[in-house]
Amino acid sequence: MSLLIDHLSKNVYSTAVGLVVVSYAAAVIRRRNSPIHKIPTVGHSGLFTSWIGAIQSLRHKKQMIQEGYDKYPIFKIPTLFSWLVVVSSPELLEDMKKAGDEQMSFLEALDSFVQFDYTISPRIRADDSHIRVVRGVMTKNIAARYPDVLDEMNKTLDVILAGADKDWINLPSFTSAIQIVSRFSARFFVGSKLSSDARYTEIMEKFTVHVVIDGGMLSMLPGWLKPLVSRLQFDTEGKIREIEEFLRPIITERLEKGTMEDPDAESNDMITWLWNAAPEDQRTLYDIAIRIIWLNVAAIRTTSAVLTHVLYDLKQRDGNKISIEKMKKLDSFVKESQRLHGSDPAMSDRIATNDFTFSNGTFIPKGTHFAAAGHAINHDGRVYSNPYEFQGFRYVDMDPAKWQMTSLNLEYMGFGIGKRACPGRFFATAELKTVVARILLDYDIKLPNENEGRPKDFQGMFMEPGAKAQFSFRKRSPRAK
Repeated sequence: MSLLIDHLSKNVYSTAVGLVVVSYAAAVIRRRNSPIHKIPTVGHSGLFTSWIGAIQSLRHKKQMIQEGYDKYPIFKIPTLFSWLVVVSSPELLEDMKKAGDEQMSFLEALDSFVQFDYTISPRIRADDSHIRVVRGVMTKNIAARYPDVLDEMNKTLDVILAGADKDWINLPSFTSAIQIVSRFSARFFVGSKLSSDARYTEIMEKFTVHVVIDGGMLSMLPGWLKPLVSRLQFDTEGKIREIEEFLRPIITERLEKGTMEDPDAESNDMITWLWNAAPEDQRTLYDIAIRIIWLNVAAIRTTSAVLTHVLYDLKQRDGNKISIEKMKKLDSFVKESQRLHGSDPAMSDRIATNDFTFSNGTFIPKGTHFAAAGHAINHDGRVYSNPYEFQGFRYVDMDPAKWQMTSLNLEYMGFGIGKRACPGRFFATAELKTVVARILLDYDIKLPNENEGRPKDFQGMFMEPGAKAQFSFRKRSPRAK
């Protein structure tokens, strides 16, 4: 009997080993036959060793992309669940720029990070009418609505920097920037009543953290677990209902008065623009609410990060002494800060929606995740002299059609690439320059502990400033200006 058991045990063991060997061999064959296998790799590329590379990419993605940028026109790096194909050469970037949504999708790539179905609503992913609004009617109305932005800036800074007229006050840098930008965005999107409502702006700020941080966590979970974890993380539906209640009386009043179809100065805002741009079946309170939430998230997070970086650069370069004559150079200063500390590679992320062949013959199958080598492009010594050195007025004497902050070109990845480049960059730039100009004119800035220096950036989906860092502000007397 014992001999029989030993025999069966050995056979089971042998069978198990054989199955593992066969499975491994099949995986190796599939991997080598995949078109992705032919693309050069930075980091480990073996079936199992690629996991080591994936873990390394969590901490050293920027360095890995720089290595690939220096060697290859296109390459790949391992991530936890797939390969990320990175595009380097101008010729292949041009291919990305020209490709349509039927070939590659920014929205699908973004959804893979922020998980719209769980962090806001699947309807955001199903239709992007809000993007057409931002690209069209919103951008056209920036000048008309700019007095509102100025008014909100004065109110917001007076609240957030209260006490700075008497002595230095310490504020958390990134958190304060989020508060400033959230009120600016609320004023431009929905008017003064809601921008001054603390609960409304608090919900938008919480959504900003939820979508970026919780969405990233959800993206790493299996599909069956996401609904449960998302409900534990954040009361998404409850917060949406609160925003609906804020918007309900406004929409009802405009529909009754007819100012939704024929807006006056007060109703010329995002609520009306979204309503008029939406298909008939999406002219609902819920649809307007979720799209305003997402536009606030998009406006607040990245703009707040750039604002914080700009203030650090102003402080480190004695920006308090920049003269009024040099204020015309502010666009260059803000752009240079964004070049050094901008997002990478989120703004250029794409997912191939169909099989795609680049002009050099590189083939990527449908479903491949790829992006431009944004940070490396922004630090290319062939384009930028002393590329790791901050030169605030670098772009002043350069062609504004190519080098002003809102311009797009393949040598600067601050706002992405092609048709899906950031549509809100014109409003974001106006916001940034407005608040920085006001702070330059009226306040001194320093770090509470000058010996600590600039805090290390957080390299997640966006290159964000360290959350624990602080600024000190003091309002200047009229004579000091």
